[in-house]
Amino acid sequence: MQNDINRLPLYFSGNARQPYTAIVFFKGLVCLTIIKMGALWTVSHTVMTYHEASLPASIPGKLLLAPTLLADWNVDVFYVLSFAFLFVALFIRSNYVVAAAFFWLTFNLYVINLPFANGADLVLFMMALWCIPMPVRSSKFEPGVRPILANTAHNLAVVMCRLQIVAIYFISGLDKLMSETWRSGVAFDYVVHLKTMYHPAFAGVFDSPSLQFWLCWITIAFELLFVVLVWIPRSRLLILAAGIVFHLFIAVVISLWDFAATMMVSYLIFLKDEEIELIK
Repeated sequence: MQNDINRLPLYFSGNARQPYTAIVFFKGLVCLTIIKMGALWTVSHTVMTYHEASLPASIPGKLLLAPTLLADWNVDVFYVLSFAFLFVALFIRSNYVVAAAFFWLTFNLYVINLPFANGADLVLFMMALWCIPMPVRSSKFEPGVRPILANTAHNLAVVMCRLQIVAIYFISGLDKLMSETWRSGVAFDYVVHLKTMYHPAFAGVFDSPSLQFWLCWITIAFELLFVVLVWIPRSRLLILAAGIVFHLFIAVVISLWDFAATMMVSYLIFLKDEEIELIK
């Protein structure tokens, strides 16, 4: 164990780990944001019709919320400029400036659509935050202070982003485990009766109390097992594949496409460079 502790600083300050994966992860978030903004354009019109953004008193606050104030002035101008930036970010090489601007945009998108925002929007701009230190020029270690700092920032950002995703599953799974509603299976019965979310094509399919019980426990087991199995090389790809099936089920049956897509895109950060190349 002492040797592992001694090697920990070298793990972060050595070679940049999975730089290609980080690029694909960032591009995936950009693609997801393009789709989200396409769906939210008309919604933002409604929000800004009945909501006026207030101007922050401080200069940093004004800079942080400048896109929101632009949307308050003219939503269409905000979306046109945002789409232009996103398409540029999608095709140019990732760098710190582009990554920081992307986080700035996703944060403001959350603020603009706050009345309709959900957990997926929070997860998106938090992952965008971790993308800022991720760009690196090369995976090879080079002498000098600057490459060491860049590689360390990259490696820390990748680990922190993974930890954030794991924390989402851990908190959600633990909360369900502590809930009698989930342990008894009643929670899924509530879902079945949510007519605004539950897909009518599945009417009557999940009405069995025993099936609802097992679906609740499968959900709890997946979320808590993800926390452990995603770190184990032999089970990592299996639990990620199970997660894709899990979130596709949520998307189709409960119509939570936004959250499902966000979590599935987040899985990219758990892949290795050679796996991304194989998929490509």
